[in-house]
Amino acid sequence: MFRAALLLALLACAALAVAVVVAAEPCGTRPQAGAPEVEGQALSSLERAEILKGKIILREIPSADRKGRTFEAVGVLLATLDEALSAVTDYRRYGEFMPRVEKTVVTDESDSVSVVEEYLKLPLGVHRRYRLRYSLCRGDDGFRVDWKKLPWPEVPLSQSVVDTSGHWQVERFSEGGLLAFYQVYTDPGRVPLGMKGLALSLSKHEIPKVIERVRQRLRSLSAPRTVKDPPSPG
Repeated sequence: MFRAALLLALLACAALAVAVVVAAEPCGTRPQAGAPEVEGQALSSLERAEILKGKIILREIPSADRKGRTFEAVGVLLATLDEALSAVTDYRRYGEFMPRVEKTVVTDESDSVSVVEEYLKLPLGVHRRYRLRYSLCRGDDGFRVDWKKLPWPEVPLSQSVVDTSGHWQVERFSEGGLLAFYQVYTDPGRVPLGMKGLALSLSKHEIPKVIERVRQRLRSLSAPRTVKDPPSPG
């Protein structure tokens, strides 16, 4: 029975662990000059200091009017906006670098919206799948990709997740590089035997891994480049 409860906890974890990028309102509803607004998630001086050391911080975002919980990871990406956007929206290759993603199938796409079926491979031989709608809005100094779960009538809830949504918010960082916010909401639904706390604990600790995996992806894509040393002063 404990094994069954643990599997349900892992299922709840999947909603947070894999949602790596995104779906939302059409760009026309958002500001066009510069990055879309970051919903008031400013950095404290301590958080800023940690991020400047290369660390990824994790925090919980209050969501009192919803059943689930929202977590956010923040860190710096050493890349251009085009490079970061390319990595974050490379849905077809999520299986190569995103945590828990076994494969993806893009069923519809345009310049700003994509519909993606994601197949997850979890510990203990558990497999789950769901359909997400990703929407992109880009400004002069950043971009935002939102995502939300879409109905998939052919897939029973026992093979999917109850609900999940979130976004990437990436903008130029005054200290260099790009400041990336990765925020995910999940409602694990009913988790028996008091395992809901465990499910959420497992979930939130997967969130920073997404930013780390994107960092690794960016490093791997830039590895073949030859970078010349700057000229010596004088």
